[in-house]
Amino acid sequence: MTPEQQREQWLKRMLPALGILVIYFAIISNFVTEKSSKAEAQYIELKQKGVDAAALPGVEQQQRELSEEMTKLEQENKAIHEAFAANSSFLSRTGSPNEAMVRTEGNDVRFGVEYIDHVGFDPVTHLLDIDLIRIDPVCALKIPANIALRQKVLPFIEMDGIVHVVCQDIENHAVITVLERLLKKPIRLWAGAATQLETKLKQVYGTVQALPAPASAQATQTANAVNTGDELLYAAYMRQASDIHIDPGYNGATIRFRVDGQLEHYNQINTNIFTELVSRLKVMAYLDIAEKRSPQDGRFSHQFVSGDRRVDVRVATLPTKYGERITMRLLAVQTDSLTLEHLGFEPTHKRMIEGFLRRIQGLMIMTGPTGSGKTTTLYAAIRMLLEERKVNIITIEDPIEYEINGIAQCEVDSADKVSFAKALRSILRHDPDVVMIGEIRDKETADVAIKAALTGHMVLGTLHTNSAAATVTRLTDMGVEPYLVAAALRLAVAQRLLRRLCVHCRIPRPLTELEAISINRAELAGHTIHDPSGCIYCGGKGYSGRIGLYEILELREDWARAVAEGEGESSLVVKMRDSGIKSLLNDAVDKLLSGVTSITEVVQIASSW
Repeated sequence: MTPEQQREQWLKRMLPALGILVIYFAIISNFVTEKSSKAEAQYIELKQKGVDAAALPGVEQQQRELSEEMTKLEQENKAIHEAFAANSSFLSRTGSPNEAMVRTEGNDVRFGVEYIDHVGFDPVTHLLDIDLIRIDPVCALKIPANIALRQKVLPFIEMDGIVHVVCQDIENHAVITVLERLLKKPIRLWAGAATQLETKLKQVYGTVQALPAPASAQATQTANAVNTGDELLYAAYMRQASDIHIDPGYNGATIRFRVDGQLEHYNQINTNIFTELVSRLKVMAYLDIAEKRSPQDGRFSHQFVSGDRRVDVRVATLPTKYGERITMRLLAVQTDSLTLEHLGFEPTHKRMIEGFLRRIQGLMIMTGPTGSGKTTTLYAAIRMLLEERKVNIITIEDPIEYEINGIAQCEVDSADKVSFAKALRSILRHDPDVVMIGEIRDKETADVAIKAALTGHMVLGTLHTNSAAATVTRLTDMGVEPYLVAAALRLAVAQRLLRRLCVHCRIPRPLTELEAISINRAELAGHTIHDPSGCIYCGGKGYSGRIGLYEILELREDWARAVAEGEGESSLVVKMRDSGIKSLLNDAVDKLLSGVTSITEVVQIASSW
């Protein structure tokens, strides 16, 4: 490392500390100044009374100490000013994305760190990649479909009070006038490829009329509820939300979407529309609309009027103080992107899973909390099996989250007519090559799954555990004998999901010592990581999509023998680390250093341990 690089690294590390020093010396300076002012006031008061204050014991020494303290503070303050000035000048010369913000106003120093605009997309010269932008349905649905299709315009995001619109001709002033009149906000036009724009317009608006605008005062409540329900489902579909939350309150209800694992506010509706909306959704899900004091579960399939798109929705109601709370889980129908390559597997992990899938028998279990992508990974594995060989695949799920052609999918009945254990026993009489179990919940299901894996079937399943090694402990706690676990289990995969940084606006910076310690990697201090920023591609959020973290335990012969002899989770973890198998945290740190995710996301993984 050159002296210049060493100086740059030192300055970047010292920047937060210098800010704290500024605040500290400002407080001390104010305290000393106040103390000096009080002493001077007392001195004047005594002098007015005819008392020689200088002759009083201790006064002269107190004045001398105050004078020395003020001189010392002035010198230290001057040194800090010079250090900040040098740091700011150096960072501006090196073009660092983190620009020091130092302003001097009289005797005051204003300190801070702000992100400069390092993306710098210019609407005049930048050709927007329409396939990569995330469309905000709140913006897109504000203009009628016929105008959007005729004018070839698509509002996709609102940032800082400006609506960004992609179109073919950014010099068309008539389009700007029409959009400003409809949206009642400033417009910024972006150029996009004609073919991409045409495809995206058909996806958003189709060939029919746009969704109804907010109802007028003369419209009925029922029409309002129908319009709100259709718009709600369509907006969630466009936003790629996994869940819709409708929370009743004192003055109405709040509607939120869960996108990439985070809740986002969508709309606020009044009490009258909320009541009608609840009734409509319960009718669509075949629920009892008269029952308001008991939780209910149902589902329905909604066909959008534009194109052949369809979404399956699972509905759950819960009585609360201000009405029934409704949560809807949107289950994807399209499965083209369900491949192992798209899920973030490292080459080593991908080879291990593909190696297992080329077997004819054995048990593979995905572990992790709810919403960690376990079932999605199993679907990707099933798609690989269908592509590589002809197999009879039967699944047992609660609910069926993806529809895949070529396999038989069985759904567990909420009335317990079809449970996991009952369905699994029946499935084994249908000559399956591969069986997928949505969740191994009890001893009965675990026993049948283990026996199926030992009798020539490939069994894929999920469990709720924190790590891959904990799979053995969980199965034995359910009552499965350790020797059966050792004989059947071949692969245990722990999985988590982290938000992926937007590649267009992520900001590089060095990892601080405190951050390195927080993820138990103190030696990584100073390494380059990236922070989220926000741009037109990610909708100002700094993140775009999610990526998986994986820890894979392949039960080798000697390890299986140790499990059969009664060795538990702790000994398996030691064997895994000694053999170089990465933990979830190690995988997260690797993705942090490669710029895929941020320190905030990694800290969540580290804090769970």
